[in-house]
Amino acid sequence: METFDSILKRRSIRRFTDQAIPQADLELILKAGFNAPSAHRLHPLDYIIISEKERLNGMADLLTYGRPLREAYCAICVVGDHDKQELFDFLSQDAAASMQNMALMATDLGCASVWIGVSQSYPNIEDIETYLGLPKQIKCLSVLALGYPAVNKEANDRYDIHKIHYERWSK
Repeated sequence: METFDSILKRRSIRRFTDQAIPQADLELILKAGFNAPSAHRLHPLDYIIISEKERLNGMADLLTYGRPLREAYCAICVVGDHDKQELFDFLSQDAAASMQNMALMATDLGCASVWIGVSQSYPNIEDIETYLGLPKQIKCLSVLALGYPAVNKEANDRYDIHKIHYERWSK
């Protein structure tokens, strides 16, 4: 698949079949995440794969928007080392770039995904990070639910010429 096709076809899918994702495909998705840009080239991210149904359901209970994890084949939790990257905004941006790469790779492989945001301002963020067994400096930044789609959504082109400005803001 061409890059732009993957970009247009990538949709947030929240319902999955029970079909397993081959290990080789999961590794390609992870490689895509690892090869995202990183602020200051620090590469402070690690990835936790959750595939046991009981663990997926536990994460679904903890996350505000975690319901899709109940049907997902697996989840990839992106976590970042706050000691390695002290600027939390950059840590979050690294995670976002990694998540986008993984979502696009999943789409390219015929898988579906939904990006589940995690906020350090969640009142239960400590419960989430304890559930994942994270040490204090490692922060849960986002979760990608993965599987094969149980629903199909059409490609969506959101290009809007009216939202493009040159040199400065204009109406």
